Amino acid sequence: MKEVIKNIYHVCDSGCSVFLVNTKSNDGLVLIDAGMDSGMISRNLKKIGLDPSNIKHCIITHCHIDHIAACHDLLGFNKNLKFYAHDLDAEFIEEKGFDSKTAASWYDIKYEPVKLEAKFKKDKEVLRFGSVEFECIHTPGHTPGSISVLIIVDSTKVLFGQDIHGPFNSEFGSNLYDYQNSMQKLLDLKADILCEGHFGIIQPAKEVKRYIRDYKDSNIP
Repeated sequence: MKEVIKNIYHVCDSGCSVFLVNTKSNDGLVLIDAGMDSGMISRNLKKIGLDPSNIKHCIITHCHIDHIAACHDLLGFNKNLKFYAHDLDAEFIEEKGFDSKTAASWYDIKYEPVKLEAKFKKDKEVLRFGSVEFECIHTPGHTPGSISVLIIVDSTKVLFGQDIHGPFNSEFGSNLYDYQNSMQKLLDLKADILCEGHFGIIQPAKEVKRYIRDYKDSNIP
């Protein structure tokens, strides 16, 4: 458990890096991905005085099991928890039986689906919870429906750019041409802090740029 910046936390690494934004409002706590262990999320939140039942929203960056396995279990904390993802990955999140798309078979896990409150279809869509705007940007490449999320806190750009590193697999629907365009989108954002899906927190801005550019340059189709 680590504070990234005011009201933003690296909650845990359970399959993937799970991040949380405290909106300090009636919209409660917002998760970026769910990972694979809801119990770990609960324990770590309690350590800093936050109530897991106040998790009201979860933005899913893509459909892979290491990012979504705990979604159903999170409903045990708050049955009204709302989930959001891109339309192109939505089917694999809302239904069973897509082990090759979710990579569930890699982990020998049976996925329990959840319903989405909203499915993103545009290149960029904004969710607003409390005073915080979550800019959800379509960044296909790793999967067709991969998204990245940008928020600005006191002029600091925090980018949740999950799984920038890949991997890329035809079963996932990966596309390196799309990936190149997506990485350029992220570079153009000039983020100050990168919260990455498996490598934690990267800063300052020059290191964020280097990290994204290096992966972009190493995955040319």
